[in-house]
Amino acid sequence: MKNPLAKIPFLFLLIPLLAGIAIQYYLGIDYLSIAFFSIGVMAMLLSYLIAEKYQFRFRWLFGAGAALFLIGMGIISTAFCQQRSEFTFVDEVRAYRGVVTDTPQEKPSTTAYRVYLPDEDKQIVCYFQRDTICDKQLTPGDEFLFQAKIQPFRNMGKPDDFDYVRYMYNQGFAGSAYVTNISWKATGNVSSSLKYTALRCRQQIMDFYRSLGFNHTEYSILSALTLGYQNDLTDDIKQGFRTTGTVHVLSVSGLHVGIIYLMISFLLGFIRRGTKYYWLKPGLIILLLWVYAFITGLPPSVIRASAMLTVFCASELFGKKSFSVHALYIAAFFMLLVNPFSLFDIGFQLSFMSVLSILYLQPKASGLIKIENKYVRNLWQMFTLSLVAQLATFPICLYYFGTFPTYFFAANLLIVPLVSFITYAVGGIGVARLLSLLLPDFSHYFYYLPVKILQILVKLMTSVIRFFESLPFALIDDVKISLADMVLIFVVILSFLAFFIYKKTRGLVVGLSAVLILLLTGIYNNTENSQNVVTVFNRRQATEIKWNEGHTENIIMSEDVGDYKLIKAGNNRVVVLSSDNWKDKETANRFDVSHLVLTGEEELSLYSLTQIFLPQMVVLDASLSSYTRRRLSKECQKLNIPCHDVVENGAYSLIF
Repeated sequence: MKNPLAKIPFLFLLIPLLAGIAIQYYLGIDYLSIAFFSIGVMAMLLSYLIAEKYQFRFRWLFGAGAALFLIGMGIISTAFCQQRSEFTFVDEVRAYRGVVTDTPQEKPSTTAYRVYLPDEDKQIVCYFQRDTICDKQLTPGDEFLFQAKIQPFRNMGKPDDFDYVRYMYNQGFAGSAYVTNISWKATGNVSSSLKYTALRCRQQIMDFYRSLGFNHTEYSILSALTLGYQNDLTDDIKQGFRTTGTVHVLSVSGLHVGIIYLMISFLLGFIRRGTKYYWLKPGLIILLLWVYAFITGLPPSVIRASAMLTVFCASELFGKKSFSVHALYIAAFFMLLVNPFSLFDIGFQLSFMSVLSILYLQPKASGLIKIENKYVRNLWQMFTLSLVAQLATFPICLYYFGTFPTYFFAANLLIVPLVSFITYAVGGIGVARLLSLLLPDFSHYFYYLPVKILQILVKLMTSVIRFFESLPFALIDDVKISLADMVLIFVVILSFLAFFIYKKTRGLVVGLSAVLILLLTGIYNNTENSQNVVTVFNRRQATEIKWNEGHTENIIMSEDVGDYKLIKAGNNRVVVLSSDNWKDKETANRFDVSHLVLTGEEELSLYSLTQIFLPQMVVLDASLSSYTRRRLSKECQKLNIPCHDVVENGAYSLIF
């Protein structure tokens, strides 16, 4: 039987690497990596020592050994990443040396800097007081000394909200620190590493954009579309792109690199295939692609796309037949080998799945209908490209975000070409820049036309976004699905595609079966969601407690508590306290409660409260100060009472 992986060898390498990453990430068995390495190497060596007459029978031995070796590589590389994301936190201010690793991001009252600590080999986020940065702006690569207490990241709100702690862990960040205006000083040293130089180059291009007279909306969209810098985008603009299902164009990725590739190929079209100097074309394309990757700050998505296209061009350069799927697997293999946590990055998952879908399905989907007219055919190909890309990514979006843009097909048909035209117009500005250096007196005339075209295109794009956003039912949100549901949705999509493209009735049977399972699990989940639950939210310096009785919802805010509130949750009694009226009181028959929720009052003491109440669990609300929460936690520890601090550990839920 023919090996299905024979034609795509890098997929054979990628699968065990993925297995090793997942094993270490979820099980943490790095101590066993040496076993995988040893057994793998021995199996590969043994395959060469087998007698010739038995070699065919044991031909699988080398492949099995290589797979075990790669699993070991996945385990050990993931373990290194996990070590970089871990930190031993101490409850005191210490001095550190840091290097800024990215462009700063403005927050409501602080400026956030991503910082690398060379002495600890850790990455953290530093939040500077706003007024300290105004006069002394730090840029990527700048070194500074600071004193602060590094703290772990914390989740906010509901237990099923976005897991910010896990997200930052996957990004390689160990913690965060608040830096006051008198606790830091720049050393004057600037790192000359390639990444920091690239980020400074990106900042200079953004400053150049500002000098051309664009308004804030035009500048922010232009910076996002061409350089991937989204921090200046307003929430209103971001929401518009999310609602229309076109938010992917704001992140510089395969789409943008593909447009740049086509633009360069067009400009170098005069170099004909078969000529003596044809090798210059793929060579120049590779060079210019990496120049573009450099000026965007070398983000992982652009590196991945540039690596893929480099494989295409290299295969052309050496006269080999290029195979796009090979390039995708090669890029994924080396990116995951260098940074295994990329596997858990939403952007990596979305871009990999969309490109994989386009490579496999788009040619088949566009071939379903034969169209003679060239312009109609191009429109149909654009539609099928958007369709297969969205089919591959919308289950992932549902799983992570719980949203589905209803009109994404039509919106992408208009927005994607506009992104192409905007990129070409930016190329025109680049040409104008070169001409203005040669003839500075005429620079105004050189810039006038491409800038006006850009302004018109950006205005047209925002108008299209606003139109689709205003349509009824433009965004279906709050759709919660599990990992199993996401897998079932992929099964449904693949099965129906197999039926329509390959005319296999088995695909229809499998797809309908998966739909039936989805319906049954949906009914079960709705039944489960109607269960009674009390939730103490992690709201910044405020109280918010919600409990559901069936489909009836009740909410307690800070002003609703009074001295106390009693919530009867089945056989559980939850008492919410915000008064110190119980101090110095005691009773022979203490009040048995399942949960004691302490809010607001800073003078509360467990030593006094346990003279009245007999709690099984104490929950500390976010309205309490950090000092009071620490004090009460220590009291619970001494009294041997379980304690949950919602600020430190996230929201708390009691299901009854």
